[in-house]
Amino acid sequence: MRWCKLLVAGVTLAVPAVLAGQDPNFLLPVAEIGRILREGEFEVLDIRPSRGLPGERTYRATIQSGDHLLQVKYAPAPEGGDEFNNRPRYELAAWAVQKLFLDERDWVVPPTAIRALPLDVVQATLAAAPGDANLPPEQTFREWPMTLVALQYWLFNVEVPEELPDGDRLEEDEVYERLLGNFNLLTYIIRHSDSNQGNFVQSTDPSRPRVFAVDNGVAFSSEESDRGTRWRDLQLDRYAASAIDRLRTITGEELQANLGVLVQFEIRNGNFVEVEPTENLDPGRGVRHDAQRIQLGLTDSEIRALHRRIVRLLQWVDDGRYELLP
Repeated sequence: MRWCKLLVAGVTLAVPAVLAGQDPNFLLPVAEIGRILREGEFEVLDIRPSRGLPGERTYRATIQSGDHLLQVKYAPAPEGGDEFNNRPRYELAAWAVQKLFLDERDWVVPPTAIRALPLDVVQATLAAAPGDANLPPEQTFREWPMTLVALQYWLFNVEVPEELPDGDRLEEDEVYERLLGNFNLLTYIIRHSDSNQGNFVQSTDPSRPRVFAVDNGVAFSSEESDRGTRWRDLQLDRYAASAIDRLRTITGEELQANLGVLVQFEIRNGNFVEVEPTENLDPGRGVRHDAQRIQLGLTDSEIRALHRRIVRLLQWVDDGRYELLP
């Protein structure tokens, strides 16, 4: 594999270059990125506020896992693991929902995972970020000195679009229309309620101008943002038939099975590790735990509301309100 140079905190590091035929927004296969985020051992080489301002809630970190170098969004959870604009379970749910109706090459949420990290490790990591007003991490649960941290792959070769949608391109470029439609289907289904600039980015690849949703913490049953909620609604006239056909096959039972328990941790040798989900400890709560386990997922009511949005969308299609792209 060819390598290129990346300058991080004054140190020149080697990262794999994009090869012909490789997705320019990902420097590793998506499956390998997901594995590293979920379970890989990693070292944080550099960390700084996501938008370059001190006191931010999220950070941009450069991590090394074995021979792999990645940049990620690093977002510690609040106490209790759930508050407005900081709900890691919503970030993970958005990542999971897209996989129910889109193929991997069309996914619009970058690989996302949640880790249960020792509190002292997270404290030391954030202490290395520049600035005098960095927010100290909170202990997620009083019972254990640990913090849940949401990790999301930081995309390459993307930019914040000046205009979304680009009306002229929408009329002339069916590939753009299809990719934007996939993005919009996801934002509608998850009820994305924060159109803040920077929450959506677009690939600079002219042949595949995919639009990504990179901040999905204000969604589902969340309160809405004061930055607008445009993409909570369907904005286009046509959507890909393949995505609509996949949505038709989704049942309420499948949604419960996939979204009720998104991730589960258990104590092993004094640390929390991710394990295969067991029974839902409390379907009425999104964050659940007992003496040995932690679960994050959507609540029953959130899943039912999501299913209703899908059913409503399909009815609109059948009524002719939206056309299908072959």
